[in-house]
Amino acid sequence: MSSNNPRGRQAIDVSAAFTGIAAVLVILRLYTRFFLIRCPGLEDYMITIAMASSIGLTICIALQVHWGMGQHVTEIDPDNTVKTLKAFWASLITYNLVLTTTKISILLQYRRVFTTKWVQIACWANLAFVIGFSLWAMLGSIFACVPVQAFWTEQPGARCINKFAMFFTNAGVNIFQDFLIFLLPIPVVQGLNLNKRQKIALIGIFAVGGFVCIVSILRLHSLVAISGSRDQTYDNAPAATWSSVEANVGIICSCLPLMRPLATRWLPGVFSSNKRSIPTGARPYATIGTSRTKRNTTRNEYALDSRPHSRQSDADIREIVVTTDVRVQVEDDEGNVSGWRTDVSGKEWTEIASSKDTERANSSTDTLVKEP
Repeated sequence: MSSNNPRGRQAIDVSAAFTGIAAVLVILRLYTRFFLIRCPGLEDYMITIAMASSIGLTICIALQVHWGMGQHVTEIDPDNTVKTLKAFWASLITYNLVLTTTKISILLQYRRVFTTKWVQIACWANLAFVIGFSLWAMLGSIFACVPVQAFWTEQPGARCINKFAMFFTNAGVNIFQDFLIFLLPIPVVQGLNLNKRQKIALIGIFAVGGFVCIVSILRLHSLVAISGSRDQTYDNAPAATWSSVEANVGIICSCLPLMRPLATRWLPGVFSSNKRSIPTGARPYATIGTSRTKRNTTRNEYALDSRPHSRQSDADIREIVVTTDVRVQVEDDEGNVSGWRTDVSGKEWTEIASSKDTERANSSTDTLVKEP
């Protein structure tokens, strides 16, 4: 890369930085899901694919810069111009793959957490929308020109799609999908039986995804320059930079809500609480929805952790073996109630809870308590 190519250098530096941050969070997420709470799901595999695609996108950007992106096309060797445009074509595919797999991962995560029927239906509808549109965007990027080679070199009789229309249609639909995914959990969270501080904190966790919408909108300005450009190697540098930022911010936002168990282990004084306990056996995924047990009144449920975080000594620990559906409610010093449930039926699971918590718990089923 030429030393007088600041636009290219900026594209590499920014892309590498955001890709590195996203990679670290994905690794921490996978460690948490596979080894800490031991409950990996399909969403974790999808985010792994997204991360691999993001690395591919960064490589494509680096190759473009190596062959002249950021410089005027008149300053680049014609052979390098062709190589740059080939890498640009490949970057469109990896970019769409990152966005698609990240959105699928988030929606699958919503399906795990929110058990309310209308949210489940909304998740399926959004999944169909995301997958259907991604197929169109992917094929549109691959076959933007027919024959495909016409994307990076002149071909007699070639036909190419209007790039302005393609780029802005894809960007507009992606922004619309981002807002749908961002807004989906808000009504459920607002209806939870939480105090104001807990509710604001939970909304804040999901609202981090709104940052993706902001980045996607900021990227639109760079698309104006590249869509009708006659100097693509020069004008594509800002668009490539924003595309990488958008892709990696989506990955980062999808991982942050799942970092609570790991943060609790590393910073127990900040994130843990001896006011409550959470089931660790039968259903490690937290759920937010409506209770269906006949013995309980209908009540919203809230749980983000899936491991116990009590800091008390082993002498203060009791083992509770539950052999049926159970719902536990714990009242804190302020009179606020938090609830957890598992829909185990006919299976045993073990919950480790502090003795103080279990003495204050109101269970809707019979439990067998064994002293150590």
